[in-house]
Amino acid sequence: MVRNSKLAKSISDAGWGQFCTMLKYKVELEGKIYIEVDRFFPSSKTCSNCLHPVDNLSLDIRSWQCPKCQTRHDRDINAAMNIRDEGLRILAGGHLATASGQRVRPSKGTAFRGNAG
Repeated sequence: MVRNSKLAKSISDAGWGQFCTMLKYKVELEGKIYIEVDRFFPSSKTCSNCLHPVDNLSLDIRSWQCPKCQTRHDRDINAAMNIRDEGLRILAGGHLATASGQRVRPSKGTAFRGNAG
C-alpha cells in the first residue's frame, strides 16, 4: 500500500502515529516519561560535541567531521546523542543553560532513561 504514490504519505503517517500512541501508553504504564522532540530539530546537522550547526549535509553523507572542533561523527549516532540531549533539555523545563543560548547538556556518562526519579 505504501507504494501507491497517492496514499503512501497518509498510510505512513497513520502507522507512525499509531506506533507513537502505543509507545506513549506503554511508557506511561511503566511509570516513565514520554517526550517528543520537534520533527524539524536538526539532530543530524548539529555537532554533539560543540553544538556547531552544519548548513549542508545531504542524506547520502553517513559520516562527517565538524568544521569547528574536528570531531568525526557517524550521522545516526550523532543524531541519537542530540535527540537524547534535547529530550533532557525539554525534561528540565526547556530553559537555556546560559544567556548565550546554549542547550542544557547532561554531564559525560549521564544516560537518558526516561524517568524523572
